[in-house]
Parts: sequence; structure tokens; C-alpha cells
Amino acid sequence: MTLNDYLKAFRRRWLVIALCAVVAGAVMWTVTPAHPEVTRSTGSYTATATLLVERTEDVNSQLGRIALFLTTGDIPRGAAKRLGYPGDPALLAAGLTVKPEFIATALTVSATASDGARAAAVANAFADEAVSFFDTPRPGTGTVGITVLQSASPIPNADGGGFVVPPSRPVRAALSAVLGLLLGLALALVLDRLDSRLRTREEIAAALALPIVAEVPRLGRTKRRDKTIGVAEQPLSPYADAYRGARTAIVHTASQRLSVGSAPRHLLDGPATQLEGARVVLVTSAHPAEGKTTTVANLAVSFAESGQRVLVLDADLRSPDTHTLFDVPQGAGISDYLSRHNESSLEALIRPTSIDGVRIMTAGTRLSHPASLASLMGGLIAELRDLADVVLIDTAPLLAASDVFDVLPVVDTVVVVVRHGRITDVAGRRVAELLGRFHVPVTGVVIVGAPTRGAGRYGYGYGSGYGQGYDAERSKGIRRVLPGRRGTTDGSSTPPHPAESEPGAESRRDRRTTSA
Repeated sequence: MTLNDYLKAFRRRWLVIALCAVVAGAVMWTVTPAHPEVTRSTGSYTATATLLVERTEDVNSQLGRIALFLTTGDIPRGAAKRLGYPGDPALLAAGLTVKPEFIATALTVSATASDGARAAAVANAFADEAVSFFDTPRPGTGTVGITVLQSASPIPNADGGGFVVPPSRPVRAALSAVLGLLLGLALALVLDRLDSRLRTREEIAAALALPIVAEVPRLGRTKRRDKTIGVAEQPLSPYADAYRGARTAIVHTASQRLSVGSAPRHLLDGPATQLEGARVVLVTSAHPAEGKTTTVANLAVSFAESGQRVLVLDADLRSPDTHTLFDVPQGAGISDYLSRHNESSLEALIRPTSIDGVRIMTAGTRLSHPASLASLMGGLIAELRDLADVVLIDTAPLLAASDVFDVLPVVDTVVVVVRHGRITDVAGRRVAELLGRFHVPVTGVVIVGAPTRGAGRYGYGYGSGYGQGYDAERSKGIRRVLPGRRGTTDGSSTPPHPAESEPGAESRRDRRTTSA
């Protein structure tokens, strides 16, 4: 990975990194006291009593023997009795250290214990017992005078090295936050390696082997809940312009066919070719909830803006919901026509919508066997070609159901919808492989929910500022204003739509009038 790859991974996982740092700092702030003990941790204590030896003879030759008396015989038994030690006095004496000091003619008696008072008591008990024992002459030592020069006091044995806890709580929390930050960075890299979702247009284009024809900006949570058609509600927004770009790509750019086999990234049949009269457009996606239905609705409005007659087919018979965006109740539609071909009139099943110039044929009421109905849809689409300038088909996702495969051979072009950060590399390659098997022309990919950094910010500022007053004035008078419905609810009129001044707009209106 390059440095840029690392930065991208950290930027995508910034929430994980920040959460690790905050949690680590908060835990340290909570579990440690405000004023901790700064003394090094003490594991044991040592207490040493000093005995001064006085004798008229050469005392240095006898110090070793006196030390032996301190650890064996009557002195350990007397010390155990003084301490109330119930065990073997020899075990008590085993923890004692007696060191002769020949130059000073003295003895040091040391005891070590985890309890400082206990260590001092043991050392003092042996010292006092030694003084009493040598009050009378003993074999091998003769007359010896022993006095306690200094009683034992416990001294802690500090552990060498180790980490000293900083006394300041903010400093401790800051250090913990830094450690949490490092842990978060490592966790972000691990998650990024495990996550194969595609997040950049380059990754999506490489996986699907298709060009990106439009990047639809991400909407706010409130607008996503409203379930409105952005091109109609906010015609001057970058959101609407993105769908108009997709419409332009469908009409004017060359479609391409994908190859079949182990390398679906390469094109088949040479360069892409311009498809004249691409009137039947199928919109699909890899998985559900990627914005396919929303894309169909916005494309329908953008085509209607240019003066074309648009027919929307809600051919996702497993989960039909296109009618909700157009304020059309579910009723007899595709499934009813396919199951009772001789009983239903095709014209009667096509209903107007709240958008002028857009009609819809809903999924219908007989949806118990969607797969079998999808296999009969080719004849229906052939009949609908002459009833509209553009037929937009909302179908089931490619990787979720097989219904769409019966429709692919009869359409003019396909538009693939991908939600930003949701499709994986494996799913993208699978979609490319399936489209390549049917040799169907594909316009490209529409990315929904694209981030608005950089150029997106410019688009938002420009789009919301330029013509802002006009857009607000339109929204006051009428909810949706499109060609063919120029009046507003208060009886006033709006300026002609720019599409009417385009070349060919007059002929399109004449064709629409003649067909009507």
C-alpha cells in the first residue's frame, strides 16, 4: 500500500480511530484515582537489628560461632516463643540473615517479609533473645557481652525499573488516548483490508468494466425519508443535474457490450457503437436498496422535461414500489395483462402520474409467480414501444432474482445503478459477467449517494445559488411543473421550459399531439 492508500483507509475509518482514542482516554480517566500513589510498588520489607559484641579476648575469632548460635538451638526456640510462632523454629530462622562485621565487632540480624511490622518483629525477637542467651557464658564463646546497638525498623524493598504512573489525571488520560489512537489506526487498516466494498469511481468502473455516466450526490437523511423525486422537487440542484447527465448519456453516448469469460473487463465486438433510437431502457442494480427505483423515477422526469413521452414499467414483480414515487395506487398492471392477456386492455392498464408527460404501468395484482410472468414480458415490451418515446423499465436486482434475465434480450440499453460504498468487487465482476453473457448494450453506471467533497461542493454552491429565487418561486406556486402543464395553482404562468426552445422540441410536441 502507498501512503495515499493509507490516508484513504484512515479517512474512511476515522470514526473507528476516534472512538478508540476517546474510549481509551475515558477508561483511564474513570478507573484511576485523581491522585495516585507515586511511590514505586513495594513487594517486601527488610528489617535489620545491629548487635554490638564486647569481650576481653579476641572477639573476631568468635563472631562466626555467635552467628551460628543465632540461627540454631535455643535462640530460635526463644524467638519463636516470643513471636507466638506455631511452626518449627528452624523454619523461622531459615529466613534470617546474620552477618558478622569483623572490623566493628558487631552482628547485623536481618529479616525479610511482605509485612514490614512482621519483619521488624522477627529481627528484634532474635536480637533480644541473643542478648538474653549470652548473659551467661556459653561453651566455645566464653563470656561475651552483647547489646542492641539499634533495633530493627522496616525498610521497603522498591522494585527495580517498571513504569511510574503519572500523578496528573489529564496526563494519564492523554497518554491512554494516544495509545488508543495507535490501536485505532491499526484496527482501521485491518478493517479496510477485510472490507472489499467499492468506494471510488475508479474502483467501480474497473470492477464493472463500464464507464461512470453520472454521480448522484448523497442526500440528507430528511430528504431520503421524504421519498420525493428530486428532479421535480429541486430542478436546479446538483442532484437533478446528475440525473440529467445520465439522461444525456442514454440518448447521446455510445453503449458498449461486455465480454464473456474470465476477463470481463475487455470489450467485445470492437469499439462501442452509437445505438440510434434507444427507446427501451432497463435500469437494474446488483443488490436491492441501491437506488434503482429512485433512479427510474428521476430519469423519467428528466426525459419528460425534454418534451418526450415517458412510460415507466414497474417490472420488479417481487418488490414493486415505483408507483409510490408517482402517487399512483397499486392496481391492475403488468401481471394482470400477462396472466389474462385476452381480458385486459393494454391502454386501460397504463395510467397517468403526478408528473406531466410520464405514465406508468404498475406491477399489478397477480404477483404470486413473478418468475413465470417475467418470461412473458418480451411481447409486452414490444407492444409498448409505439406507445411512448422512452420506456423505462424498473426490474429486479441482477444478483437477487432471475426475473431480469428474461427482459435483457428485448431492451435497447441497460443502466446499472450502484450505491456508493455498498457493492463489493466480487459482486461488480459478477454483474459484468452476467451482462456480457447476454450481449446487451450497456450505457454505463449511475453512482447513487456519492460524497460531495471537492467538485461536489462547487456544484452545490453553484446549483443552489444560481437561479435560487426562480426555484423557490416555482415551489410556492406548484409542486411539479413540467412541459405540457404551464399553469400554476394560483392561475399565474411560468416562463417556458428551456427544453421547448431546443432544436427538435417542436417536432416532438407535434409527434406527441399526433399520437394522442
